Amino acid sequence: MRPLTQHIILPLFAPLAVVALYFTPLSVIGCRTRGLLALAIVLAALIVGIGLGIRGLSARRRGMPVCGWWIAAMCILVLPSLLVLGPLG
Repeated sequence: MRPLTQHIILPLFAPLAVVALYFTPLSVIGCRTRGLLALAIVLAALIVGIGLGIRGLSARRRGMPVCGWWIAAMCILVLPSLLVLGPLG
């Protein structure tokens, strides 16, 4: 898998899922279900983001050139929590 796909496009599904839940009408998905889905997406993204951050920082200490991709993916995976706490909350 290409680095752009693996580290940028795949992590972008988490923020897009949160935004899609925000714009989904209440008649399709109820309030509690939307909240629980958003919470599950945010928690999963944060857990994976923390893991990628640790992996990226350890790669940076070793001087590996791939560390920038890991850190970029971590920053993208933090976006769902910022969206839920900020403008979409």
